[in-house]
Amino acid sequence: MSNGSPVSVNPSRMMGVQVATMNEFTLRTDQDSYRNDEISHALLESLVEELQRDDLDFLVLEPHEPIQGNAYIQVLGSFVMETRLLDEDGTFTQYSTIIDDGGEVLAMLLDYWEHGEPPLTDHWKDITKSLNKRDSMSLLDRLRHFLHSGKTPEQVPIDEAISRGMRR
Repeated sequence: MSNGSPVSVNPSRMMGVQVATMNEFTLRTDQDSYRNDEISHALLESLVEELQRDDLDFLVLEPHEPIQGNAYIQVLGSFVMETRLLDEDGTFTQYSTIIDDGGEVLAMLLDYWEHGEPPLTDHWKDITKSLNKRDSMSLLDRLRHFLHSGKTPEQVPIDEAISRGMRR
């Protein structure tokens, strides 16, 4: 659970410019999607604040090409952070942790987006076995059921699930 304090970050990070990686990103929330040229420090900070206020359910920051085998970072409400590492054999390992500081969440997102630095997962929980392999392609697949209780993910097209989620 967040401590309610404002999200803040070291002023040296305030450039808001992706510097160390040439990778492009997509940023998705339960309310919108942003292309690489729309992502900024200010946007990430605003979205973390919205998560902290429970105005958003999730955000997913996904590079077009995995970074050091890392496929994405996602943040769910109450700052449940997850990340997926892709293995050379086509499998993956997914890690999860809870962070109670919005500034720390923002710093991880900025490190990923600006510098191509995936989070260190040494002390995160490996949740790979708890995921249903068939439905674990992305957070959006798992949210289908959440957005449409009583329907299985296969019964709800993702476009419909997203549009219903945006109308909430």
